[in-house]
Parts: sequence; structure tokens; C-alpha cells
Amino acid sequence: MAARRALAALAVAAVSISFAAPLVRLAHVSGPVAAWWRLLVGSLLTLLAAVAAGEVPEARVLARALPGGVLLATHFALWFESLRFSSIASSTGIVVAYPVLAAVLDYARGSAGRRVVAASLLGAAGVAALSTPWAGATLTGSLLAFAAAAAAAGYFVLGRRLRVGGASTLEYTLSVYSAAFAVLSVYLAVRGVNPLRVPRGSIPVLVALGVVPMIGGHTAMNYALAYMPASRVTLVALVEPYGASLLGWLLLGERLPLAALPGLLATSLAVWAAFREEAG
Repeated sequence: MAARRALAALAVAAVSISFAAPLVRLAHVSGPVAAWWRLLVGSLLTLLAAVAAGEVPEARVLARALPGGVLLATHFALWFESLRFSSIASSTGIVVAYPVLAAVLDYARGSAGRRVVAASLLGAAGVAALSTPWAGATLTGSLLAFAAAAAAAGYFVLGRRLRVGGASTLEYTLSVYSAAFAVLSVYLAVRGVNPLRVPRGSIPVLVALGVVPMIGGHTAMNYALAYMPASRVTLVALVEPYGASLLGWLLLGERLPLAALPGLLATSLAVWAAFREEAG
């Protein structure tokens, strides 16, 4: 039953995270500022839920979540910045390398089998079509997106440890979101950037960024971390380039290259292969 609930949460996450890249583009702000708003809204909503449920984290949970918060802040800031240099398809296609990196880390620690690694590699091959120059890739955007992928892999692996260690979904997410928000706040203050000075029309988009992909996406994935290794949880992100590219086409007129369609099939097969045993 718990595995089925985790799979349901990941289905919600798969849809929700697809909105992130188009919303960042629509916000017309820098990557770190968009990340700050996403974490601000996500932290506030999670705080309200934690207080209502009586699950405010203890100091030890907050301390243990700090490294993950640093990685999460880095992931968001770098990835969102990459969207200023590359297409949605290219940026998301590269950043979802993090399930592969997480699978390798889990395999090295003995918590993932060869089947998960093989599925992750198949999915990575599928999104490769979106990570090419004809998909809108640039060197700067590609490097930023890959660095963001590395940070995300570490974030989910650390999150798995905390969730298995007994931290509830609300305790963990509030701790890590708050830590990431604090890190970005310090970074922007040092850079002399006021994240509240954004175009008025960008505010609803930035709020949506904190609600849909943050609460519906990352929080759902963090819930699943208590029941599945990070390699399986993060594998759901391999469908993100296609959902994000579809939304980018509908909302921004950015078409998905036809060459990406074989990649979509490979990615879908990879997700199915990795989750088949969990759903059985």
C-alpha cells in the first residue's frame, strides 16, 4: 500500500515539475531570483502545513538538512540560470541527468540494482536528443544545467537518508526548503540583489513556481523518498523534458524538435522498467 501511495505521489510530481522551466521563462527574472521566490513560497506553504499538523522539525533535523539545502539552492539557481542561455528542451534534457547520477551513487552504496542503473542509462539516452545544438543547446547553458544536475543528485541522496532516518515529509521538506531559502538569501544579499524588485506581472508567475513544481513536484518526490531509493524517485524526472517542452510550445511558442520523439519513447520505457517491480 505504501509503495502504491509513493507511486501516486510520483505521478503527481511528474506533471507538476514539468511546469518549472516554462514558468521560469515567463517570469523574466534571473535564475537565482526565480529560485529565491520558488523557495520562499514553498517554505511558507510547508511551514503552514507543518504547524497545522504539529510536525515542526527539531533542531537536529534542521542541522542535518543544511547540506541538502545548500545543494537544492545550487540546483535551482544554476538550472534556472541555464534557461537564459538554452532552450527549454536543451536545459531540461541536460538537467535530468541527475537520476543517472543518483542511480550510480545508490548502486555504489548497494541500494540500487543493475536494473535501475540500466533503466537510468536508457532514459539518459532518450533525453540525449534534447541535449544537442539543434535542440538549442549552448556551452554556457549546458554547463550550468549539468552542474545543476550534479547538485540535484546529491540533494536527493541526502534526502533519502533523512527520510529513512525517521524525519516525516513535512519535517524534512520544511527543513531543507528553509535551509535552501536562507542560503540563497545570503547569496543575493552579498551580490547586492533585491529579489523583491521584480516586474509586478512576474509575481503571480513566481508564486505559481513555488506552488506547482515545488509543492506538487519536489514535496511529492520527498514523500516517496521514505519508500524508494533516490535512484527510483528521481527517475520520474526523465519525463520532465517532454512535459516542459510541450508546455513551452503551448505557452511560449517553442516547438519540440521531431528528433526528440524517439527519445520520448526510450524515456517512457526506462520509467516503466524501473517502476514495474514497485507497482507489481
